Amino acid sequence: MIAHNTDKPLGRPQPPSKQSALNPARWFKSLLARYNGMDTMLAGLKRRHGWFITNLTPRKVMNLGMVGVAYATKREKMRAMPVVVKIDISPACNLACTTCVHADAHDNGALAKQDFSGKQRMSIEEYTRIINEVKGTATAVSLYYLGDPLVHPQMDEMCKIAFDAGLNVHISTNFSFVLSDDRLRRMVASGLTHLSVCVDGLSQAKYELTRVGGKIDRVINNLERVVKFKKEQSRHYPEVEVQYIKFQHNVDELEPARKRFTELGVNQFTDFWGDLGNYTDRDPSLLTIGEPHPNKRLPQCQWPHGSMVIKYNGDVIPCCTYRHGPQYMEGGDARVLGNVFQTSVKEVWNNDKYRQARRMVNNPESIKSQPDLANHFCYGCGALFANNDQQLAHHSNREKWEDLYVLGEDGRPIRKNPSHAINRIGLPSGETVSV
Repeated sequence: MIAHNTDKPLGRPQPPSKQSALNPARWFKSLLARYNGMDTMLAGLKRRHGWFITNLTPRKVMNLGMVGVAYATKREKMRAMPVVVKIDISPACNLACTTCVHADAHDNGALAKQDFSGKQRMSIEEYTRIINEVKGTATAVSLYYLGDPLVHPQMDEMCKIAFDAGLNVHISTNFSFVLSDDRLRRMVASGLTHLSVCVDGLSQAKYELTRVGGKIDRVINNLERVVKFKKEQSRHYPEVEVQYIKFQHNVDELEPARKRFTELGVNQFTDFWGDLGNYTDRDPSLLTIGEPHPNKRLPQCQWPHGSMVIKYNGDVIPCCTYRHGPQYMEGGDARVLGNVFQTSVKEVWNNDKYRQARRMVNNPESIKSQPDLANHFCYGCGALFANNDQQLAHHSNREKWEDLYVLGEDGRPIRKNPSHAINRIGLPSGETVSV
């Protein structure tokens, strides 16, 4: 019998051919188009389809299939490994964006207790250990969670380690850094496959209302040079995505921005409505948590079956969309599921707490017979329980920046009422997206 090498790449590192009728990228796009607008999960998959279809191997295809079967059959113990791993190589950031845990604290106690320092960095050795555990089965790593990956001085080396291991590599950044030509050339050549740059306007006056401390001219200049250096090096990667986050004060600049960045040569321009509030407005301690959602045929969240979030110190949480405030808060109730440096990715992936996460998404009503699940990370999440999360949010398609903020003497935003969220029963959720 002939032994097949299951790690031999099927399509690396060339971009998918646009001519082939059997092209997986075209097939995947057409499949998702049939379900366009179905739900947030499919919308996210549509934006990130390259993470799953580029650089596939038979082993990765098999792992994807096993994840799909485990999800569809509501398994708690996984034979498959995570498909996408988010690694917060550093939680630090250079800006103080209004929606983030890095925002200026003012009278917000939760923000005042955030604990960040330049020493909070994952080492190359720790990072390499994770990559060695997930290579061959995972399709992509995303090197950020609550920090900006460019603050890590070894980010380029980390991209190369993951790329050489056969993984697609993604970062999301505000890109408001002073970066030399040499630094950007190294980034382009590092193995980074997907670069997302967050932009909240074209003019400095509008951009800095939410990207506090950022410089839009600096962002645009960095983007121009990345596109230029890609052409100089005849590289397809990184694919460059501009994410334009819409607010009522910058929506007039949306189409000029789309035109400018498209002409500049970015690969993708994405726009969506943002949140004018802060992550800590919707911390679980502030939520009114009601009944669990009724059991359904499929799990009510896909995260515990297919993805993992690893913080810089090895702590693991099941998703990047809930419990933001407590994660790096002094004395915060982070509710981690394990630590990959104390054990391993594989052990954490199937430990009791991870199985509990799958049990809750499989059937939120399981908490009725197992009340101890109220101590789990997933307890109270709006995907699984009735809560007032959306009533505590400040959706930018319905509210204006000046409804919540004023400019201080230093030109930085000050929250008018930072200690309390406004209860607005029945407010539509808008088109907010977690990136």
